[in-house]
Amino acid sequence: MRKCLLYFFLLCAALLAAQSGKNVAPQLFKVNALAPGVSYELGVGRNTTLDFGLFFGFAARGGSDRDTEFGLFPGFTGELRYFTNMERRKSKGKYIAGNSGNYIALANQFQSGNSLIGNLDFNSNYYYNLGVVYGIQRTRKKGFYWGISFGPGLFKDEFDTDFGLMLNARLGWVIGKRG
Repeated sequence: MRKCLLYFFLLCAALLAAQSGKNVAPQLFKVNALAPGVSYELGVGRNTTLDFGLFFGFAARGGSDRDTEFGLFPGFTGELRYFTNMERRKSKGKYIAGNSGNYIALANQFQSGNSLIGNLDFNSNYYYNLGVVYGIQRTRKKGFYWGISFGPGLFKDEFDTDFGLMLNARLGWVIGKRG
């Protein structure tokens, strides 16, 4: 785990040192609708951002032979994003405000296994995901945005560690200035 953190910080330092004059917005505050929550994306380099978010995941379980249970589970995300096509989009006259572009990211997700609201709790007290993802994010002029990302990931809880596909979809609004 320490080696992973060291590599992450070295990658951050290398990306930040190579940047000057930003193509990305200095900051974006976003409200997410699919997994209700908020996120804050901070421009830290020419094409690099840090995206942090808080969300609530919903789960339900039931059937004809048992009671229906549900739960609202808090979670946190953090991504280091490098936008790969900002210069090309600019040269073609495409919209890049609100960090509209394609990116590669180191993605982290943490979610509690204990519900804040409801009577459904998972076996593990936590779920952690780490992966390298490719993403697409688009922000419209009125502030509506959508994004999707996917890539290989490591999935860990109290009992198991597995590898699989990370998939994330976002839909919502950018509040305030879009850069």
